[in-house]
Amino acid sequence: MKKSICALLLLLSCLFTGLQAQQSPLAITRIEAEVKLDGHLDEPFWATVPPLPLVMLRPVYHGEMTQPTEIRLVYDDEFIYASAKCYEQPGMIKSASFKRDDDGFDSDWFSIQLDAFNDNENSLLFVTFPTGARTDMTVFNDATPVGQGESGFPFNSSWNTFWSVATRETEEGWFAEMRIPFSSLRFQSKDGKVTMGLIATRRMARKEELHIFPDIPPNWGFLSAYKPSRAQKIVFEGITPKKPLYLSPYLTAGISQQQHLNAAETEYEREDQFKYGIGGDIKYGLTKNLTLDLTINTDFAQVEADDQQVNLTRFSLFFPEKRQFFLERASIFDFGFGQLSRLFYSRRIGLEAGTQIPIIAGARTVGRIGKWDMGLINMQTARSDELEKPSENLGVVRLRRQVFNPYSYIGVIATHRVGMGTYGHHNPYNATYGFDGTLRLFGNDYLSFNFAQSLENGLENDPFSLAQTRFRANWEKREFNGLSYGLSLAYAGKDYHPGLGFELRQDFTYIGDYFAYGFTPKESSFLRQHQL
Repeated sequence: MKKSICALLLLLSCLFTGLQAQQSPLAITRIEAEVKLDGHLDEPFWATVPPLPLVMLRPVYHGEMTQPTEIRLVYDDEFIYASAKCYEQPGMIKSASFKRDDDGFDSDWFSIQLDAFNDNENSLLFVTFPTGARTDMTVFNDATPVGQGESGFPFNSSWNTFWSVATRETEEGWFAEMRIPFSSLRFQSKDGKVTMGLIATRRMARKEELHIFPDIPPNWGFLSAYKPSRAQKIVFEGITPKKPLYLSPYLTAGISQQQHLNAAETEYEREDQFKYGIGGDIKYGLTKNLTLDLTINTDFAQVEADDQQVNLTRFSLFFPEKRQFFLERASIFDFGFGQLSRLFYSRRIGLEAGTQIPIIAGARTVGRIGKWDMGLINMQTARSDELEKPSENLGVVRLRRQVFNPYSYIGVIATHRVGMGTYGHHNPYNATYGFDGTLRLFGNDYLSFNFAQSLENGLENDPFSLAQTRFRANWEKREFNGLSYGLSLAYAGKDYHPGLGFELRQDFTYIGDYFAYGFTPKESSFLRQHQL
């Protein structure tokens, strides 16, 4: 028996080790000169730095680029600088939006994508347009959709950070100069070197033409251009991670007036209510890899409003998180069962049935300790007489790390929701725990699994019962071209209720599979990609 186990472990070790072959890292040029961010690109060093070797990804992979593009990257102690010379015919530049975080579907663009933590799964995307408008977002789950519709798209454009850009249009085309502070990134330094992943793109909207570095094949459809696992490794030397401190205090005041009919019902009487609030947020780098967020009397007045939706189904509506307090490295807390179901859904904190619940105070820590990605959240909400809810303490602990190869991980998670008071002699509590993992077995074949159980008062809470259990296993080939397939098994017990999660339904068993075949045709075809 022992010999069989040793043989199996040796086989797995050889298999996973073979997957770790990586391209040689690209050393980025360090500069000492001052950079004037104006889009002119007239500093002498830009002429000495070789441009990145771009290829056409769309519409024809490895086709001839109709207009030249030059993208360069340099850095100094404080910033990463990226420049783009996007040559174009006069009057053919497409861009009309000045809006922050515009989707840019109708615009030309230039983008830099950085896998700052070098985990081959998450990255930060910085996009600019000829107008100088900026879009920044996070990419997670290796740009692999996690459900259907917009909610399952592996991007979060609500995330914002500090960075700058300047653009300029001429008769030759348009030019961009981007400046990204190292203090806006979270990364690890080893032996004085910082390794990240890089993807750079230039898009011409009028031809739906996309130039990209590195050479990433269109094997994953539209999302091929955003996969952190395919990024080129780049190296910065002599960079020390910063520990910035950001303070965001607030003070609000207002008055509301209401007219009430008096007791005799003879006239209306005015009632004035004065309202005020004071509080703030603090963000601090505890270490080079850990960030602490603190909040007191939290105010989310500046958060973008949700898009209105009309629900004509029997399922709950899902809204993405837009509050900045919960967005930095939010993918650490991801623990999904496919579709929209997830063990932790941060909008359960401070919101109930569309009504805001005041947050007294809270803390959030995310980052990396050794080889472990770590996330902690603890929040205290106020009592809500309107919803008849007691004050609650809500918490999350999440740990995960890479195993076997750079594309695989395992993790654990635990959440709790405890009432600090009673309504109707009921003092509620709920706890949920689970473990998960994604393993890249060979090629583009992945095995992912999740297991969770919930505990709450009023139930038996038997760990050997499936009534309060949720699990899912999925084997899939993540590729658009060639044969792709998937096999899934999922189960949800009738009493599985994650207090801080989102579930579409309970009490079901699901077995599903799919097979597809896709290919990218030659340039003469009217269609660019086929899949059956």
